[in-house]
Amino acid sequence: MDERRSMQVTQCDMPQGCVFSRDRDTYYYWDCFETSLGRPDLSAQEIYLGIFSHFPQWGKWLLLLRNRIVSVFGIRGPTSAELDGLEVKQNYVAGDKIALFTLFSQNGDELIAGGNDKHLSFKVSVLKVVEPEATKVVLTTIVSPHNLFGRVYLFLILPFHKVGVKTLMRNAVVAGRI
Repeated sequence: MDERRSMQVTQCDMPQGCVFSRDRDTYYYWDCFETSLGRPDLSAQEIYLGIFSHFPQWGKWLLLLRNRIVSVFGIRGPTSAELDGLEVKQNYVAGDKIALFTLFSQNGDELIAGGNDKHLSFKVSVLKVVEPEATKVVLTTIVSPHNLFGRVYLFLILPFHKVGVKTLMRNAVVAGRI
């Protein structure tokens, strides 16, 4: 496979194997991004940690700025210490904090994590997809706003979300973490 192509992160359709796929028409917002795995031996948990436990400095600054702005509305985000000192364990169970989010469920090929607050709920699926020509990871995000503020907030952060997800995935591939 062309090395440059293997580092591409592209927007894609939600795969049938994703637990969110059966309800996809009911979500207020969803998106999916995929990339080839350089390390097809990894579990969904290892892929998730390879992506979400390493933030670029500019991403940390944006998250901290976002936290200052939205804290007056009761939205909490990760602190600087939490972003710099993400704890990585060998085993996680539902309810544990895994990188920045709460673990909801996992099996060998898919991990679901996310968060809830009074304005919106979101979940992220990290799905390992094994195909004859390559193994890839598909990262799906679903969001359900609970009120007007949640919808406005989602509208404002979507451009940053898309760039951030693609950057985190690409950085994980380039660094050899996934």
